[in-house]
Amino acid sequence: MPGERAQAILRYIERLKEGDADAALAEGTDPGDDLGAIAAALGELGDALREREELVQIAQAVAASNLRRLDDLAQELSRTRAVNAEQQATIRTLSTPIIQVWEGVLMMPVLGAVDLCRADQMMQGLLGAVSNTHCRVVIIDLTGVDSIDASLGNILLSLVRAVELLGAKGIIVGIRPDVARGLLVDGVDMSRVSTFARLRDALVLCMKQAPRRAGQLN
Repeated sequence: MPGERAQAILRYIERLKEGDADAALAEGTDPGDDLGAIAAALGELGDALREREELVQIAQAVAASNLRRLDDLAQELSRTRAVNAEQQATIRTLSTPIIQVWEGVLMMPVLGAVDLCRADQMMQGLLGAVSNTHCRVVIIDLTGVDSIDASLGNILLSLVRAVELLGAKGIIVGIRPDVARGLLVDGVDMSRVSTFARLRDALVLCMKQAPRRAGQLN
């Protein structure tokens, strides 16, 4: 009956409006009449909606998978950065070791370039070692430093002053003549700092004055 077919089509439309893409159109429509043509068009629309719903679900699944992958990558990047930071800290520590030559004497050989970050680490490490060992002499060996600008020169002076505030004597060794001239040109005054051209000379002085534990080095 046309009326029944019309009612079936209307119910189908209502279900599509409600988002039911899986709704099935009632059978029994005649494709040769107007209701049949409408039913056929609606059937195609339902198929299209179902296909669209499937595509939406696929897209949502892909998006969720991508989000999980991005989260995994972010966590991996964070772990990599943490490892790199730890490795850099280890490298800086190894490039500026603090060696106890013998009781009461520490030596800190400086190798390569010194930036503000490394200078801060040098300061913290050296002052901590002086405090822990109660040493009387700290030798800063610059033999492995190719050049010293005004910034590094002032950092070295700060290191020596900080060491002396803790009651130890700061000695700088290994400054080459051309580096010394450059420091003078840059206005870095090291006249009040004990300096030696060779590490050996500083160690000899420390050995000579080792018994004088209560005294100050000259």
